[in-house]
Parts: sequence; structure tokens; C-alpha cells
Amino acid sequence: MEKKIHDLHFVARYKLEEIATKELIKKQLLEEMLLEESYFSSFIEGAFTTKKRAREVVKTNKASDTSEQMVLNNFNAMNFILDNLDKEINEDLFIQIHRILTRDILKKEDISDGYRNDKVYVADPNLTAPVFIPPNHELISSMMNDLFNFINDASPEKFIQPLIKAFIIHFYIGYVHPFFDGNGRVARAISYMYLLKQGYEFFKFFSISSIINKDRKRYYQSFIDAENKDLDITYFICTQLDITLESVKAVIDKLYKELKDLHLRETLAIDGVLLSPRQEKCITFLEKKESNIVTIKDYEKKFKVSYETARRDLLELSELGFFTKHSKGKKFVFLYQGLGGYLAQKK
Repeated sequence: MEKKIHDLHFVARYKLEEIATKELIKKQLLEEMLLEESYFSSFIEGAFTTKKRAREVVKTNKASDTSEQMVLNNFNAMNFILDNLDKEINEDLFIQIHRILTRDILKKEDISDGYRNDKVYVADPNLTAPVFIPPNHELISSMMNDLFNFINDASPEKFIQPLIKAFIIHFYIGYVHPFFDGNGRVARAISYMYLLKQGYEFFKFFSISSIINKDRKRYYQSFIDAENKDLDITYFICTQLDITLESVKAVIDKLYKELKDLHLRETLAIDGVLLSPRQEKCITFLEKKESNIVTIKDYEKKFKVSYETARRDLLELSELGFFTKHSKGKKFVFLYQGLGGYLAQKK
């Protein structure tokens, strides 16, 4: 477990700091995180919408149905958290975040002034018996007070590594199920807020819900396994670390490619090199693609141009050093060299 935490620290904190040196990139990363968290946190809970539509909803601040309202609520909750990191996580703030997350989407019977006041069951539509029966509602206030004391206890003798503590917070809220609805959303939001308050700034740029969405089956199974093993949450914590590390690595790889593309564009602008929009799209596409081999036919098909236009574009890019041209049988193949090829050609 210690190695997993170390790996996550190294990949997320140090690699991200290496990437996010420009304020423009930080701003773009934060905007993308807010959108992804708003969308995926809703998607996990059954909202039916698209990422494109989610972007429009948060931009216009208008929702036309319950799914879109859920997206908007998640977006507002994330901004509320970012604006209130100086606040202590207590009952008032906890309930306030839940109200933001569930505004205008709760069924009438699920609305209450605070915590739930009746029994609740966690069900699987494929099973007849409940998957989990949360604690009696009369215990919630006491159990949540214990949680807030746990969250805010900064005494050295009770120190728990913040990532581990965030996963414990996440699990505990899911276990107590303090509300009739919205427990998963509030669990993710509070664990996210806790990490930011503990100085884990790099989590501003990662969507916890998009991470979970990549492996929802394993995520839910880790809850069930912990509940079936007398609340031994070791497996839950290890699973969360695995899922988070895998997803963060994928995000870092994506960001590296986007940074390379941005650096390339800046270099070309400084040098006064003008490419056609089609050629720019080709370079952007190849910067993010695993394979670096292109044929004239590939280019012709992708950009819907004539053979001669495709050939001319690739030859022009080759003269600039972006490609090296090779013969393969009766046809030419072009190997993408990227910024390195362009800089070498300049010399």
C-alpha cells in the first residue's frame, strides 16, 4: 500500500507540476475537471445526457430535465467547495453541500431538513434482497458527529495519511447513508474537499467521479466486500488506490501530449510558420496518436481531400521536418517526427 501511495504522489504531484507550469494550462485543466466531475458524478447516478450537452448546461446555467439539473448541481457543488476550502467540514457545511447536489431533483418523499428520518435500503435491480441495509436513522446524527471529529482531528498521535483518510471518509459516508438520496455524490464531494484542504492541490485537476466511472464494477464490489468482511475496508482502500493511480497515469499521458501540441504551436508562431488548418489538424492528431505512420491514402481519407492535395500537404510538412518520406513497395509512407524533426530541420 505504501508503494501505491508513493507512486500516486510521484505521478500526480510531481509530473503534474512539470506539466502545469503555464497558467493557461492550469485554467484549462480546472475547467475540464469541473465539467468532467459534473458529468460523470451524474452519469454514475443514472443521469442520461451527453458530455456535449453537459458542457452547454454548465455554460448557460440552465437545465431542461432532471438529468441536466443533476449535472448543474454537481457543477455548483464543486465551485462551492473550491470557494470554501477555508471552512471546517462540519454538519452545517455537509448538509449545505447535499442541498446543492440535490436541488430540484429529489422526490417529494425524499426531501427532509437534514438527515433521513426513516429506513433506507441499497438495492440491486438484479437481486431480490437488498445489497445493504444502512444503520438505523436514529444513529445517524451520532455517527456523523464521529465522522466530523475524525475529519477535523489533526493531532499527531492520530495522524492518518490523507489519501487513506479520504478513502475512509468516502466509505463511511456510503456506509452510514445519511440521506435518502445523493449519498454517493456527497461522499465523493466531501472526500475531494478533504484532500484539497490537506494540500493535495493536484486533485483540483482530476475528476474523482471520472476515475471511478472507468471501473465502476470494481468500485461497487469493493464496497460490498468490505461490508461482507465485518467492515474491514483494507480491500476498499487498495482498490481505490489502484483505480486512482491507473486513471491519473492516463490523464498525465493525455496532458503530456496536449502540452507537446501547445509547445509546437507556440514554436511555429514564434518562427512565423503558417500551416493550413488541415495541416494543423494533422499534426495535432498525430501528437496524440500512438502510431506515427501516415500514407497519402490515409490523409486523403481522413481529411476528405483529393489525392494530389493530400500528397502536397504531406510533402510540405516533410520539407519542414515534420515527416520523413520512405518508399514501401510502390507507395510512399510518411513517418511523423514531431517538433524534434522540425527543430532538426531548422539547423
